[in-house]
Amino acid sequence: MAKKSANRVAARIDWERRRDDWLVKLRELMDSIKTWAERRRWFVDEHEKTIEEDDVGKYTVPTLFIQAPSGKIVVEPIGCNIIGAQGRVDIESFPSLNRLLLILVDGEWKIKTDSRIEWPEPWSEQSFINLVKALTSAA
Repeated sequence: MAKKSANRVAARIDWERRRDDWLVKLRELMDSIKTWAERRRWFVDEHEKTIEEDDVGKYTVPTLFIQAPSGKIVVEPIGCNIIGAQGRVDIESFPSLNRLLLILVDGEWKIKTDSRIEWPEPWSEQSFINLVKALTSAA
């Protein structure tokens, strides 16, 4: 019985539209991050990555590799089929592997720690700079 109910819920979701909306918000996010990093003369390298998700299918997203003075970070989309959100992007530092999450909720990006605790700042250029410093200095 639970399986039939889950199938009905999945059938009501327009996965193509959800993916397309996610890709628009993701492109806006990545363009902002790239602009903010380049404004500080940080090296930014953009690559494409393929994601395959249940119900959504296979699609291509941008991934950013950024070299800041304090260290390297990767901005990597995880997907749009996320419980309680419209998408997730990880920001991870190397080589420490410290990570923060950007969760898309009601069209707004929310910052969370790896343990899902909300970051005290809203998403902005300044919070991005602060995140990079925090992630790369916590080796």
